[in-house]
Amino acid sequence: MSGLFDELGKIAGAVIAEQAVDKLDPDAGILEKAAGAFAGYEAAKIGENKLENHDDEEQSSG
Repeated sequence: MSGLFDELGKIAGAVIAEQAVDKLDPDAGILEKAAGAFAGYEAAKIGENKLENHDDEEQSSG
């Protein structure tokens, strides 16, 4: 079940990034919006991995 929540977090990051591109440049094309969505998805994935690594480090040292 946590895998589903992880994917939802990444998708939310993609949607938020796409909306940000739209706000910054209302005339942005589909490629610019897609690039923003991809960047948001990847950023959410990286953030999630960092949080998981931090949690693992805390559990192993505690």
